[in-house]
Amino acid sequence: MLKYADTSDVKYLNELIKRIGDDLFHYLLSQTAADLAHDIYQITWEKVIKRRKSYSDTGSFKAWVFKIARFSLVDEYRRVGRWHCIEFDELADQQSSLVDVLMMEQDKQSFDEALNSLPFLQREVFILQQEGLRLREISNITQTEMETVKSRLRYAKSTLKQKLLLEDKLSLEDRETVK
Repeated sequence: MLKYADTSDVKYLNELIKRIGDDLFHYLLSQTAADLAHDIYQITWEKVIKRRKSYSDTGSFKAWVFKIARFSLVDEYRRVGRWHCIEFDELADQQSSLVDVLMMEQDKQSFDEALNSLPFLQREVFILQQEGLRLREISNITQTEMETVKSRLRYAKSTLKQKLLLEDKLSLEDRETVK
């Protein structure tokens, strides 16, 4: 890396990519979907090229690159949004078993039922937060005080957690018999 940082010679960059490129790509694949992994892989190497002068020999080059990749991935998740729903077609592409798909559908249905059972005002702030809005924005939209929004959100999360834990305990025996 130091040779590349000093000379900017492409042959040194190619050697670095050969050395850790596969590991980096496998890491990204384990964290996200293939298309996003390809994008983050490219972004990571672009940042390595741009920041080559900032690398110091005090740590592992591989760790430095992985740190850049991780931050790039986090940035992308923030840009796109926190919540990514997995479609059932994607699950089939990932060769999930039918039992896994059915369990995910059951979990989704349980969550939807629990969410719909919340009082409207609690459900509203919970959904707005899940859409990525900040508390201040939710306060403006609902025309309520910030503390009221926080309280409604806390009660919504607590109620959902209780209902889903109860549902999970009740269905655990059924799940074990299916497996």
